[in-house]
Amino acid sequence: MYLKKLEISGFKSFASKTTLDFLIDSKNGTNQGITAIVGPNGSGKSNIADALRWVMGEQSMKNLRGKKSEDIIFAGSGKKARLGSAYVTLYLDNSDKRIPLEFEEVSVTRKIFRSGESEYLINGSRVRLQDIVDILAKAGVGKESYAVVNQGMADAVLNATPFERRSVIEDAAGVKQYQIKKERSLRKLDSTRQNLERAKELIEEIKPHLRMLKRQADKAAESEGVMRELAEKQTKLFSHLWHNFQQERNRLNEEKEQSGRILINMQREVDKLTDEIGDQSKEEKNQTNEAKHLELENKQREQRNKLNQLERELIITEGRIEIEKEKQKNVEMIRETEISLPKEQLVDRAYIKEKLEEIKKEQEKLIEKIERAEKMEDLQDIKEFARVVGQQLYDLKVEIEKGKKEIVPVVAPKPVAVEKKAVEKIESKVLIELQERIIKIREDIGKAQEELLLADQEMQQEILLDREKRRKFFEIEGKLRIRQDELNKLKDKFNDSKIVLARVEVREEDLKNQIKTELRKEAEELAPIEGEINRENLEQEIHKLKIKMEQIGGIDPMVIDEYNETQKRFEFLDGESRDLEEAIVSLREVVKEMDQKIEGKFAATFEEINKEFSKYFRIIFGGGTAHLTKFKIQSSKRKAKEEAELAEGEAENKGEKDEIIEEENKEEERNDVGIDISACPPGKRIANLSMLSGGERSLTSLALLFAIISHNPPPFAILDEVEAALDEANSRRFGRILTELSGSTQFVTITHNRETMRQASLLYGVTMGEEGISKLLSVKLDQIGQGGKIIAK
Repeated sequence: MYLKKLEISGFKSFASKTTLDFLIDSKNGTNQGITAIVGPNGSGKSNIADALRWVMGEQSMKNLRGKKSEDIIFAGSGKKARLGSAYVTLYLDNSDKRIPLEFEEVSVTRKIFRSGESEYLINGSRVRLQDIVDILAKAGVGKESYAVVNQGMADAVLNATPFERRSVIEDAAGVKQYQIKKERSLRKLDSTRQNLERAKELIEEIKPHLRMLKRQADKAAESEGVMRELAEKQTKLFSHLWHNFQQERNRLNEEKEQSGRILINMQREVDKLTDEIGDQSKEEKNQTNEAKHLELENKQREQRNKLNQLERELIITEGRIEIEKEKQKNVEMIRETEISLPKEQLVDRAYIKEKLEEIKKEQEKLIEKIERAEKMEDLQDIKEFARVVGQQLYDLKVEIEKGKKEIVPVVAPKPVAVEKKAVEKIESKVLIELQERIIKIREDIGKAQEELLLADQEMQQEILLDREKRRKFFEIEGKLRIRQDELNKLKDKFNDSKIVLARVEVREEDLKNQIKTELRKEAEELAPIEGEINRENLEQEIHKLKIKMEQIGGIDPMVIDEYNETQKRFEFLDGESRDLEEAIVSLREVVKEMDQKIEGKFAATFEEINKEFSKYFRIIFGGGTAHLTKFKIQSSKRKAKEEAELAEGEAENKGEKDEIIEEENKEEERNDVGIDISACPPGKRIANLSMLSGGERSLTSLALLFAIISHNPPPFAILDEVEAALDEANSRRFGRILTELSGSTQFVTITHNRETMRQASLLYGVTMGEEGISKLLSVKLDQIGQGGKIIAK
């Protein structure tokens, strides 16, 4: 697996869509060499590392050098407005199926909106953040792994606590997926314990209530005799009331039917009138009349449009005649000017000719504009243009008269009379054509006015005919309204009968429901009662029996149902408690299994990384010693938790809680192992890491980083200025080690170091212009020839 492409849009200073393509061997599909990202301070280089960390699931804004989630969206500049969203897409080659997905290429996308909402996608399908974290953890990369080393993170491992250093070794051991599973199991274990405690509390709460309900249910059985007598009297009373309602309902039904018959007769009369007005309405709304009316309106509209067009054309043609006359005056003036050029005066005849040629060209443009004129606005412009040409001729004539232009006399050409007559003939022909066109347009206008008058007359006739039909329609409609009022009164009377009947039916329905509730039978099942009964006395007896029922024990009639429900709930909670206890045992086994896997891989990885750390330390420093040491950390958290659990425990379940605490202590004891780092450059005696210089600390951090990478090479690693503190010699060592490790790990370095740049196969330059937006320039270093020229391939 390797990194193919990174696509950024709207993230921090990368306002526009920016794509970083990484080198790929087209033959075997593997990465090639090292990619270096360079650029001046503040150009946005580190934003690329932040984008990669963010798309891999980073939630901490502090780690992304921000305070709020909207800080990572482009905030705008003096020349570009702020954006409402940002997204980053990571494209990974998955040919080796290191990511457990059936795709040759996996794209991971994360989007954020200024409202705070986020989206996560894998190959375009929406997923949860946890899904992205899981698949990247299984692939050996993630937001907390050593695959992305930001500025200061390399030195941070030396300043970290022993327990934080252990986390680094665990990431290198590839146990992240086990840790995630263990953490989920621990959360489920805590939740299960809380549910178990809650279930036991509910059981203890239900027990006394269940005993009380059992006693009440026993007393309820004693009231059966009273209930039987009460049921007999209620049956007698309800039967009497039910059959009385039946008789009243039958009487009201007969009255309603009689009103209905009268209403039907009146309705028939109204229907007859309605049919008459319907026929009249059909005639009035005849589609043919409507079509004719519409046709006349269209005809009027067409004639008006035609008349307007002709009038407009007449105005334009008259304007063209006026302009044509103006043009002829200008032409005549030009001709007179040419003829009247004096021979004796000192006049610059070449200058005059040049000016006349310019005026002729302007005259030709004027003719073209006249021929293309179609609108009133065009004519106004042409008139102005003609006046300008006339003014130019006038100015030239004044200059000739004053004789200001002196030059060697030139013999003026003699005007040709034939040419003059031809021009006058053409101009006269144009005017005659325009005047004939005006006559023709005026004749068309007269015809159009006559046709419009005829269309108006036809429309007036159609309107009068329509008014007469409407008058007849409204007359019939008035008669219908009178009959309709009478019908409405009959309907109101009929509805009143229905309302009275409905009231009786409602009372009947209420009685039916009461019978069903108290006697648990249908009202139709009650037999008629023979003879008269005293309703008042019967209701009093029923009331007394109900009071007696309450005095027998004051027991709710539903107490038995409540007792049964409570008993079922008690049995359910008891079963749930047993299931939760089994789940706790199962979750402990899962946690124990995960711990064993983590411990096994951690121990082996620790030894390997320790050896590699010593090796790279000696390579970088040219000697010296360095090693990692494991030691146990005293956990104050565990002690406080144990004391709290013991203080909370009760005597009856103390043994069980002791067992739980002991098990948790074992789990925490396995995690309370820290890592200490010892480093001593050659020729020095260093008691602790704080005695190292800044450069020595950077080299030590790099030695540990290279040891981790060489033990468990990640598919790719992003190094953000990790060698910034190195001198030239150490930079060369750093570059050689980086090249050595690039065979198994794809490196993307953000750097200012020239030695690192020399090791790169692909170089990206990041720049930022005045608009505050980062931009990329790229070049493959194997394409650079002599003198720094780029060789095309």
